[in-house]
Amino acid sequence: MQIQTFQFELDQQLNIKSFSPAFAKICSQLCENMPLLEAFTLLTPKIPVSKQFLTMFNGQLVTICPSGNTDFVFGGALYQIPTGYYFIGYPQLTEMGKLAEMGLSLTDFVNHDPINFYIGTLQLKESMYEDVRKLNKDLKASAEHLESLVDQRTKELLQSEKMASIGTLAAGVAHEINNPIGFLLSNLSSLDAYMQSIIPLVTALSKLSPEDKNQIENLTQSSINWDDLAFMSEDIPPLIHESVDGARRVSKTVSGLRSFAHPSDSTQDRMSVQSAINLAISLVNNELKHNAALYYEPGDDCYVNGNLTELSQVFVNLLVNAVQAIEENGVIDIDIEETNNTVQVRVRDNGCGIPAKNIDKLFQPFFTTKEIGAGTGLGLAISHGIIESHNGEITIDSEVGKGTCFIITLPAADTHD
Repeated sequence: MQIQTFQFELDQQLNIKSFSPAFAKICSQLCENMPLLEAFTLLTPKIPVSKQFLTMFNGQLVTICPSGNTDFVFGGALYQIPTGYYFIGYPQLTEMGKLAEMGLSLTDFVNHDPINFYIGTLQLKESMYEDVRKLNKDLKASAEHLESLVDQRTKELLQSEKMASIGTLAAGVAHEINNPIGFLLSNLSSLDAYMQSIIPLVTALSKLSPEDKNQIENLTQSSINWDDLAFMSEDIPPLIHESVDGARRVSKTVSGLRSFAHPSDSTQDRMSVQSAINLAISLVNNELKHNAALYYEPGDDCYVNGNLTELSQVFVNLLVNAVQAIEENGVIDIDIEETNNTVQVRVRDNGCGIPAKNIDKLFQPFFTTKEIGAGTGLGLAISHGIIESHNGEITIDSEVGKGTCFIITLPAADTHD
């Protein structure tokens, strides 16, 4: 690999392996095996540096400066290579005198690659060619646009990180709820069994003659409200049954939440599509029942080779989007059809619909038509990636004012699996 004027290379642990002579002049403290964050500070985007960050911003514009010295700002890009990463950049200067302050001269620009040629001609304004002037103008406009985008995307990424943290918290809360719910169900079951023996006795007591009731009150030295006793003997069993039913519903929701929030290992096995849809419905049931009527007839199980957590995440995203697109009298339909070795799922709503100009952008990361703070623009992009990893396809049919239909097509699992 040809050495550029301003370049350094990182290993997989983000330690500096090598650096160009020009960087050595500017950063006298540079040495091999020095951690990246001890040598340089990332100015934009303002996101903690990690392998995930370097992968996400591979080849995209960033600005850095030597640690503790923000006067010398470098624009450039970090690129991922098999052995680690490398940075190629250029100093962001407005006048030639800054080179002397950095201990550099034009002779240090030994490699006339396109980036360094552009920087050199920018500094020597009077000798620039007309086409490079035009390029400079276009690049400045692009840089301003990119800075705006980076700032916006950084905020969205931070929001996405918050949501990921909430997911982790939810998994922990679900774990903590699970044991008390188990005790509650067990105790309610025992209480129900005890009451089966007590209720007949209470019922019989409530039917005693007034003389017998007075005798019992004298024996127990207490005043008994016999009317309440009769009512309680009728009311206790349904109260217990309703409590058991509620606890079971909580347990089912907690189980679904734990399954959904648990990190997926992306393993794909033969599974029922209906199981992923059922899990998704249980997770968003509260939003659905308050905002839209859901029509879903599961029918016979249809099988695909897939990952339950990932596919349920897709259906959660589609259902939440459908609910958010509905203004009033909302209806959401889910249809499943198995044809020609494929399983097709259609999620249809009668919401506001999607303008034709936005259809092709929906699966782009960070694209969203929602208000700021209402969405990160990652849900459909992630869903598209999940469906592609399952060798499937997701398409959209929408009409403004009438609604939207997302169609997911997946290869059917081999019946001999």
